Amino acid sequence: MATAAYLAFEPDDGDAARSIAAELEQHGWTVLRSGPEYRVQDKLGTLVQAVGQCAVVIVLASPAAQESAWVRREVAAALNNGRAIVVVQTADLAGDSWFSQTLDTSNFIDLRRGARSETLAQIVERARAANGRGRVIAMLNIKGGVGKTVLAANLFAAAHLADKRAISFIDLDPQHNLTQYFLSPGERNRIRDRNHTLYGILNARGDHATPLSDFGAISIPLNRVRRGSKGPNFELVAGDERLFEFTLDTRPDRDKAEAFTRFRALVAALRARSDAVIIDSNPCATFLTRLAITTADHIVAPVRPERYSLTGLNMLEHVVREVRGRPLRPEEFSVLLNGVNDRTRSGETGDADALTRSEIQNAPFFGGALLPDEVPYSAVLRSTPTERFATNPINVTAMMRVGGRPAKESLARAAAAILRRAAP
Repeated sequence: MATAAYLAFEPDDGDAARSIAAELEQHGWTVLRSGPEYRVQDKLGTLVQAVGQCAVVIVLASPAAQESAWVRREVAAALNNGRAIVVVQTADLAGDSWFSQTLDTSNFIDLRRGARSETLAQIVERARAANGRGRVIAMLNIKGGVGKTVLAANLFAAAHLADKRAISFIDLDPQHNLTQYFLSPGERNRIRDRNHTLYGILNARGDHATPLSDFGAISIPLNRVRRGSKGPNFELVAGDERLFEFTLDTRPDRDKAEAFTRFRALVAALRARSDAVIIDSNPCATFLTRLAITTADHIVAPVRPERYSLTGLNMLEHVVREVRGRPLRPEEFSVLLNGVNDRTRSGETGDADALTRSEIQNAPFFGGALLPDEVPYSAVLRSTPTERFATNPINVTAMMRVGGRPAKESLARAAAAILRRAAP
């Protein structure tokens, strides 16, 4: 099946662009090229839609591109939509160019000596590798109290245990409940002292900054299997309450730009070795939410059967549209009904389940995103972690000695459905 790539370039790089496009097309890619149909000032949505439907954006970096407002817009659209970017340098660039300030220069492909066959093959291989990586799934809902964190942990533990999936978690919530759910207080303190939390990733400078060389080793194994062993990894990049600094407007733009670049580097390192990278985000719209949205291939919104559940989904859809500059496509989004058949509620249990399901199904956008697999109510899938559960991470999940068979089976089915929808 052909895969689409967007080729961003200026006319000065037209010859190189034609050579790259021909090589990609020869290997089964569909190539969308920069052109007047996308570069229309009053129709920027057309450009964003084109970039958003592609798996990879290939940018030709040159002095002409450095001066181009359109190449900047194309790169911004790629970043905001979480698209992999392959930079091909066709000429020398100034040391302070926006390319070097925005993108990782160490991964640029050098085409300054012409479109030689080995270099073109490298571009195709880089694009193929970027498209074949693990999926990034963001657990998001602007409404709190839907069981997002505990559901994330248990869903993808089910995928790990039942289907042998390699899973990496990122705790992007300043409350860091996912970290507390999995790690004991002693473990949390030790990794914080080593600057091996997400706070160190987002800080590029200062005593709390984590070196780029440590990004691949910062995660904590949760199944006690050593990294590099034959078994699939199940790991966590721990959160930290100091992440709240990035939810405020006090951080300068430079800090946020560096945090954005460093977060993408972390995600790239994790997805290279995992089937799925799961981001647990805060239940509101902040800079941290933007990090999750701009790196996610797929968004999962858990919903509890209750009034106003559709309000949270509507708010989430508006936030994602604002960040990405385009509407969500149905295949980029899943709604998971969590906590059905809750006998601890009043006598309206059945009504709440049916009404919520019907309301979502009848919504124009969300009806097609509602998963048929639902998660039943279980006391194990509680929203507040306890130290009794937190001392042995893998046993926290409803896949092990806690939780009944219906919960285990529903979690495995729902996780499998989400991973199928998130597949490229």
